[in-house]
Amino acid sequence: MRLIVTTSQSVKKESDILKEFIKETEIEYVPRNRKSIAVLSAENDAQGIIVWHDEGPVLHVGEEKLFFHPSMAKNRLASYRKYQTEDLLIKACEIKNSDSFLDCTLGMGADAIVASYFSDKPVLGLESSFPIAVIIKWGMKTYQTRIPWLTEPIKKIEVCHRNHYEFLKELKDDSLDIVYFDPMFRQPLMASKPINALRAIADPSPVTRESIAEACRVARKKVVMKEQVKSSEFEKLNFNKVFHSPHNRIGYGIITV
Repeated sequence: MRLIVTTSQSVKKESDILKEFIKETEIEYVPRNRKSIAVLSAENDAQGIIVWHDEGPVLHVGEEKLFFHPSMAKNRLASYRKYQTEDLLIKACEIKNSDSFLDCTLGMGADAIVASYFSDKPVLGLESSFPIAVIIKWGMKTYQTRIPWLTEPIKKIEVCHRNHYEFLKELKDDSLDIVYFDPMFRQPLMASKPINALRAIADPSPVTRESIAEACRVARKKVVMKEQVKSSEFEKLNFNKVFHSPHNRIGYGIITV
């Protein structure tokens, strides 16, 4: 996918952080010059256009938009703080303050944010799709809120554009506490604009037995995968325990190592 980056119509010049973004990602910068997204796309043969706003980057792919927002993570953490609602991810992973957490399939980053809240250590999130990785990484960098309990977990996440299998193979035995997978579901549960935008550019590859084997080698405590409760992926990948709530179609396969 060819990407270019430009500014919103109201921005007259490149900011320092946009220059930093361009330098790191090596995505071509094209001045906006009052042109529409459609015109810029056609003139530059670009399948995706990143529009830089003060609030962070927004990726336009056709009619879909992708940008970072911690909506689901914020709701989950707010529910925990206000009502002591147990988060299913945290319950499945049994995360302690001192645990290291590797999210092998970062996506929008909601699970990584929740895990980061419950651990004192930085969380590493891998994302194999380059467009998603750069949007979420820089969206997290530029995200601003006056809510410390949300800001701190977000800023502790390190986003890395890597294939999780290749990354896991490079790690030493027992080098992390929890290794987590949340691949794109084989059958979508719902249609939503953020998920539609994500699906259009996400890596659709299923998690493999080889990846789970490497995860089990690397993890000191648990390997956990999110899927639909009735999914055959759990059995196929040798997850012998599936944790879920009675009223939720989402489950967490657990391998204790």
